[in-house]
Amino acid sequence: MKKTTFNQIVASLATIAWGTVPVYFYARGLIDRYLNESFHLIALIGGLAMMVLGLFNLLHANRQVGCGHDHSHEHGENDDHEPDHAHHEQNPVAALCLMILPVILCTGFTKHEYSKEALRWKGLYKQRTLRSLYSNYNAEFTRELLEKRTPRTGEGNFLLQFTELYWSAGDEKIMKIYEGLPAQLEGRLIEEEPDLNPDDNRKRLYRVIMTCCAADAQVLGVPLQFGGPLPTLPEKSWVTARGKVAFELIDGQYFAYLRDCKVEATEAPDPRAQKRR
Repeated sequence: MKKTTFNQIVASLATIAWGTVPVYFYARGLIDRYLNESFHLIALIGGLAMMVLGLFNLLHANRQVGCGHDHSHEHGENDDHEPDHAHHEQNPVAALCLMILPVILCTGFTKHEYSKEALRWKGLYKQRTLRSLYSNYNAEFTRELLEKRTPRTGEGNFLLQFTELYWSAGDEKIMKIYEGLPAQLEGRLIEEEPDLNPDDNRKRLYRVIMTCCAADAQVLGVPLQFGGPLPTLPEKSWVTARGKVAFELIDGQYFAYLRDCKVEATEAPDPRAQKRR
């Protein structure tokens, strides 16, 4: 009997379609929004392998092979019925709906970024403090050590890593070292949580920290407090923020923020050229 049917052709096309997704994302520079950099090459190779496998099966769609069952048992002279076992195959419409259409819809209509609701769910406004980032330092952490290891801009602002500032809160000694430090951060701008913005003078800077993939990503947010009018940039714009480090106590926990802020629009960082700060 025929090995490959229309169902198998659909399955081959589905395999090619699924393999095309990571290859397309890699070629367009979108894969960093879904996977950590260490998995980019693996995803590309896997996608190419799926495309080759699907193409191979598609090219052999007319190959004739046996079904693997024994059809040698006797039948009567007038017995023209089919063998008494059934070959169950997936309905081609179901295969199309379950394997191909989701890929087309998801890749064709996604904006390749988290919605505001997803950012909130991932931790944008969560109030939490873990142990100090510097609790395991062998040498005593001092202001001198901070200044020695942290580059500055021509204006004298310290180029802090986003996670560095975020996790500096919670340790009184560490907070004293960072307090009032002129700092510069890069991130994306979004509105502040209304409950944390009673004077309507704040926005929030955030970054997506990805360990493996988009499913396990964490969103870290740092408030920006402005002395003048709030910036009118579109939400989720990439910006460079400059201000002075400060800390505030909320529900019994300390959190870092930047006061006296100024922001300017900037280009999104190239994930292949630098690691996210």
